[in-house]
Amino acid sequence: MKKTILSILFILVCFGAFAEKWNVYAGADKKTLETIKKCDDFIENKQYQSAVNVVGGCENEYIIYKYIEVCTQYFAQSIMHTMFAFKNLEGDETLYDVRTGEGSFNLIYREEPDKIIDNYKNVHGNSIVLELARANYYYDALCRYGNQWLKTQEEILTLAKDVYSRAIAKNVYDERVVGNYAYIKLQENNYPEAEKLYTMLSDKFPTNGNYWYHLTVTKMMQKKYKDAINSAKMAVENPEDNPNYHLDAYLILADAYSYSGDYDTAEKTLLAAHEKYDYQPIVFQRLGELYLSFKDNIDYKKADSYLDKTLDVVCDDNTIYNCINEYMTNATPEMAIDFCRRNMKTHKEKNNQGYFNFFLSQVYISIGDTANAKKTINEAEKIFKKLKDNEWLDYCASVKEDLK
Repeated sequence: MKKTILSILFILVCFGAFAEKWNVYAGADKKTLETIKKCDDFIENKQYQSAVNVVGGCENEYIIYKYIEVCTQYFAQSIMHTMFAFKNLEGDETLYDVRTGEGSFNLIYREEPDKIIDNYKNVHGNSIVLELARANYYYDALCRYGNQWLKTQEEILTLAKDVYSRAIAKNVYDERVVGNYAYIKLQENNYPEAEKLYTMLSDKFPTNGNYWYHLTVTKMMQKKYKDAINSAKMAVENPEDNPNYHLDAYLILADAYSYSGDYDTAEKTLLAAHEKYDYQPIVFQRLGELYLSFKDNIDYKKADSYLDKTLDVVCDDNTIYNCINEYMTNATPEMAIDFCRRNMKTHKEKNNQGYFNFFLSQVYISIGDTANAKKTINEAEKIFKKLKDNEWLDYCASVKEDLK
């Protein structure tokens, strides 16, 4: 009896040693781990050619997993993600510089990743690490090539979801695996499952604002508005490298407050965002929306003021359209007309006058006022002729054709 119990314990201990959360390499031997560490050191120093050379032998499933990571994440150029070129970067040089510029690269003439995996599998058998290597490879190709790659989107997602779900159940995963699977579930609108995965990522990597932001998205889509406030705060407190992405964190935090009924804090959040991003018109646009779209927070005067300020930040065709759309969606066409008329008096540049008249014609068409629709589209056409703007003249011609 004791011998049986000891045997079971031994099996459990061995399994635990090879299934360590967040560590795909838990089952690797010492030599393999040293090779992977050497590869990581080269990656940290942006020596990507040297990194791929270290793992290019693909002698076991762990090295193959690392090799495919280097190929898909640190290539200088690739040919349909089957052949890869690498470069040891110099000074402040970045991969973006290399990929978008000109230069010479060392193109690696090795078998395609698919064949490397298949060859190893035929000799040594399958493993979850080998399957993850293929899933990561396919998914990266899908993200970069879409439907223009060698496998269809359906093929890739079917394989990736199967592999990722089994790997996570077995506690064989890393940040890339969970991140890929979380985004797949988010794209499928499977918000409860995506929430679980982004919770895992946020707990493990609490300074990654991207994970907090996407966790907030999953909560908002499930109408867990009050719960979403906390994760949105974390997204704001842990900014991403791209400042525009950090602005998104402020916007979703304001949404969480507003949908929770705390309109005052939503307004304060958006005003704080404007302090940091005073060049972004969307902040004032969202402030206008705050006072148009919630029935128990309607204040047309404040909405008008904020939407007018939007054009003080940026006045172009896209911003004008977005403001008009706020009125058309959440208020009345008459308010959209008033918005155009009063802002035409302050934004007198010829191109803006053309945009206002063009969009006014659309609003008038929506309420059946054909006379004013014709008058404003003719005025818009007249302006764009003077500006020799053929693109907008084509738009005007299309509207006039519909008005015949």
